[in-house]
Amino acid sequence: MTQHDSSHDHTKTQPNRISSEELPPLPFENKSFLSFLATQALGAFNDNVFKQLVLLLGVGYLMLGMEYQAVVQFLFALPFLIFSGFAGDIADRFSKGRLMILCKIAEIIIAVLGVGAFLMMNNGTLNAIEAPLYLWLLAIVAFLLGTQSAFFGPPKYGGLPELVRPDDLAPATGLTQMTTFLAIIFGVAVAGLLADLLTGRMYMAGLVTVSIAFLGTLISLGIARNPAADPQREISAKSFLSVLPTLKDIFCTDPLMSRIMIVYSWFWFVGGITLTAINAFGRFQLGLNNFETSLMVATTSLGIALGSVLVGKLSFGKVRLSLVVPALIALVIFLSCLAVLPVHSPGEKDIELFNQLKNSPDLLASTRIIPLAPLSIRMISFVLFFLLGFASGFFSVPLLAFIQARPPVSDKGRVFAAVNWLNWVFILASALAYGSGMLLLDHHANYLFALLAGATLVVGMIFLPKIFRLLKQARPDFVYLKPD
Repeated sequence: MTQHDSSHDHTKTQPNRISSEELPPLPFENKSFLSFLATQALGAFNDNVFKQLVLLLGVGYLMLGMEYQAVVQFLFALPFLIFSGFAGDIADRFSKGRLMILCKIAEIIIAVLGVGAFLMMNNGTLNAIEAPLYLWLLAIVAFLLGTQSAFFGPPKYGGLPELVRPDDLAPATGLTQMTTFLAIIFGVAVAGLLADLLTGRMYMAGLVTVSIAFLGTLISLGIARNPAADPQREISAKSFLSVLPTLKDIFCTDPLMSRIMIVYSWFWFVGGITLTAINAFGRFQLGLNNFETSLMVATTSLGIALGSVLVGKLSFGKVRLSLVVPALIALVIFLSCLAVLPVHSPGEKDIELFNQLKNSPDLLASTRIIPLAPLSIRMISFVLFFLLGFASGFFSVPLLAFIQARPPVSDKGRVFAAVNWLNWVFILASALAYGSGMLLLDHHANYLFALLAGATLVVGMIFLPKIFRLLKQARPDFVYLKPD
């Protein structure tokens, strides 16, 4: 890797991109970017429809001695750690536009395999504890879908700077993140709807995912097939581990980039814990039902989406890292407010009885165990989670835009593969932190919010001052050090 031979070199030079004259302005005249935006949104939507369907079907089952949903989440995440380096090298070796099209074709094939697994639902005897054969097959398909997503990520994020003008990178990043989170919101919602409407005919839900994959593939044909960034890039077995030397190189030679990568990955850590803890907070401490708790998750994701697009508009053609500071302070404040809300304190017997009755036909069974919080507390909780998501969007987009703009075009795919890998390390760490934290805190999600607020404040105090000192020294021409 060569982009970090001297941190001085590429803080003085604008990263290589296609000239502005070759691309129309955003957002509505750039057909290639619009095709890219729709393609990645449909992919995120389809991923979440399929994965949520599998998770809903697997509730209550065990697989390999573990809770089935945990196994599926693990299998979906694992390819991002295994294949990120290999996918990054491929993204630099070949045209990113062509790779995105190939990934969409692979999505069709994987969705067809999912239909086959759904058709197996009525075969054999069902065991109330051990996962039946069709769930094993769906878990394998989930792994394949995660693999497809792992290969789609580097050309997606590494290719975005090739599709837009340099001044449009920040708003384009915001639009991309906004549409991604909206796709996640609607994907999860549609999965629940399909699971209810198509009981006994789940293969039809599989056909829906095939149709979405086919539509996304057709739209992807509109993405520009720009030349490969580094057609001489060597692809070998070492590519699977290339992400580690890339990370080592960045951390040893570019302290500014490495610190920003860590802070950006912290966004995924916070999100991983928060979006999981909402379920426990809503069910065990607010007395909400599943639908209301899911609305709270959707509200948080909607806040992230709106915050992402607004910060892109406020960037005015630059990567405004100064916006990260108030966003981090807001994260700490909103997490702290959630921690001090007067909510129910569940006991061990509450949790045991709740788990016994959670699948009861009586939808009000849980409310007799966990008292329903007053309307004012529920409304305040919804508002706080929305604001928490909104602040998260403001926090993440400037960091991501900097990461995309920093490397030269020949190494964008490989660098972003390393960033993506680091993100997934933090996501897996968040799962471990959530599990151990809830165990130690006796299922008090509000206490976990308090710990997360404190940890976020510490991360900000450690990394942000050094980041801004390095920015003042380097003065890269695509970054605003201070708001105008």
